[in-house]
Amino acid sequence: MKTPWLSHQYKRLPFVKHFTLWIKGRKFHILINPSIGSWVALSEKEFSKYEEGTLNSLICENLYLRQLNQTEEGKIVSFSFPTPANYPSVVVINVTLRCNLFCKYCFAECGPGDKTNDMGEKVIKEIVDQMLQIPETKKITFEFQGGEPFLNPEAIEFCARYANKQAPKYNKIVSFRVESNGTLIDKRIIGLLKKYKIKIGISLDGPEKLTNGARVYPNGKGAFQDIWRGVQLLRKNGITIDGSVCTIGKHNVKHPKEIVDFFRKNHIGFKPRPVNILGRELKNNMAPENGDWYKCFVEMYHRSKKTGTVNFSIHIFEENAYTPIRDYICLRYPCGAAREIISVNPNGDVFPCDGFKGVQEFKMGNILEESIVEMLQKPWVQKLRNRTAADIPTCRECLFRGMCCSCIYSCYGAFGDIYREDPSHKDRYKIFIFLIKEWLRKNLKKSRDEKLKNINKKGGIPINYGRV
Repeated sequence: MKTPWLSHQYKRLPFVKHFTLWIKGRKFHILINPSIGSWVALSEKEFSKYEEGTLNSLICENLYLRQLNQTEEGKIVSFSFPTPANYPSVVVINVTLRCNLFCKYCFAECGPGDKTNDMGEKVIKEIVDQMLQIPETKKITFEFQGGEPFLNPEAIEFCARYANKQAPKYNKIVSFRVESNGTLIDKRIIGLLKKYKIKIGISLDGPEKLTNGARVYPNGKGAFQDIWRGVQLLRKNGITIDGSVCTIGKHNVKHPKEIVDFFRKNHIGFKPRPVNILGRELKNNMAPENGDWYKCFVEMYHRSKKTGTVNFSIHIFEENAYTPIRDYICLRYPCGAAREIISVNPNGDVFPCDGFKGVQEFKMGNILEESIVEMLQKPWVQKLRNRTAADIPTCRECLFRGMCCSCIYSCYGAFGDIYREDPSHKDRYKIFIFLIKEWLRKNLKKSRDEKLKNINKKGGIPINYGRV
């Protein structure tokens, strides 16, 4: 018995958009709700019925559940995305703004400086106390950054010791992480990491030649050998590297396969991301050209999938493209700035995220003078916290605004305006198109495999084609 046509029970939503893709000689029509990023692929035949209003009930129900259709009564499914937090659970503690390196793309323009400006115990105690006193936050991550945080290991140790002592009083769970260039790892640092169970990320841009193209000392000497000595010392002492930020710029964007193979060979998960157009990058012009980040991503995608390499950026993009999950701090609207995360400089100045460290225009206040809660209530901070795609003209019209985001400090760096599109938005658009195509290719293959399994032995007639 044929499935009855019940499409009269459903009505097309006016805000649902449509575009076409050709995959392996077949034409697919993609229906997408740009506001939330949900989509479905219809065959040519299915789309014709969709246009006629004669789709079968099963497909209509699928459209309804993806918020691409509504009932005759006007009912629309409500998507439940993760609710943005009201208070931060991650605080980036910039224990120093000094750095022993002089990376060509450093957005904070860190380099040699005066030790007297490093963070002291008074500021650290205030950070810990205020974070522990936020009632809604149960788990708190203290992440140490800089500059190079291991230029001030005393601050790291004091913070970890003090937070561990105070946390039980407030029934809170605390954890620690440090993002380092890896050049200063020694026995003392190893002991510090082990004693307080501090996770560590090491910044690397690929193999030696590529890393040395940007990560250098003030005299221009490449830092890779010193970084790698630190990596080996960590491993020798049983410390696992908690991922690596791999900055993609003109120094390495043309070498995606070499980058993937390097991290796979050395068993390090990595997160490739394009250079932010801020700070020292503005002088050295290190950001990838339009289109290069997309090409790099695609080659990294194929290589990572083929070799089983842990590529966090691919995971995040896939999660946003294929599921209603939007829990990564950055790739969503509103982003985590001044919501899930804040950043504190050595003198106690507080900023919405680690990208703005030192940008006085975005100083929320000083932790020695007012509380984090008070800072978050300021009207301009509230406006920044609530920034969405609807506030950005280019993003407002984009098909993939529900999957993507415009990095708040990347926009500021490129345009001097947080209500602009991300400078790499054209590449991101192509990435989401690519991921939808990949999904279709994989499911077409699954359909063919299922078809072969269900061949009628007598006549060789496929019993079940499946549906993409």
